Amino acid sequence: MDDFLLSPYVSLYLGAFVQWGFLMAFLYSLVTSINKPKKEALWLSLIMSVSYSSSLFIDIQNISYMQLLLFDLMTILAILVVSNFLNKNIISSYLLLGLSINSLLFFGMHLDVFVFSNSSPWWFWSFYSLGINLMDFMMIAIFFINKDFLRVVKFKNWLVKISINKAIING
Repeated sequence: MDDFLLSPYVSLYLGAFVQWGFLMAFLYSLVTSINKPKKEALWLSLIMSVSYSSSLFIDIQNISYMQLLLFDLMTILAILVVSNFLNKNIISSYLLLGLSINSLLFFGMHLDVFVFSNSSPWWFWSFYSLGINLMDFMMIAIFFINKDFLRVVKFKNWLVKISINKAIING
């Protein structure tokens, strides 16, 4: 995977920072949930921490975009399975959004580089680098902020309300 836009050293340090961020989110969730019955943030942060820490055992220079996509899809599946046993909350919505956007970006890069054989950088490559990193930082931040700071949940509820209204009208 020598075709990343960022240099290997920057990617390595950025990846280490993201792994550290999810580990800190797990430890923060562990400490804040010790005497509370609600453990949603703890379980979700554990999933994210394990998922992102698994990249310690992967040669990041030789992994494909499709493999990264599969890792994100497995993490999405784990969150969906665990969410069935937890109360719905803001954190799971943000994690699912961030991982879904990352998955789409990985798929887009796979198409661009391996299917269309594009080897010269263009605007999508910059968008990919910025998008992946912003989504990772957003997913880390939601554990500490735990508020709908991007109005994702509000937007999701609005979409559900509209679709229910259309279903009622259309019969």
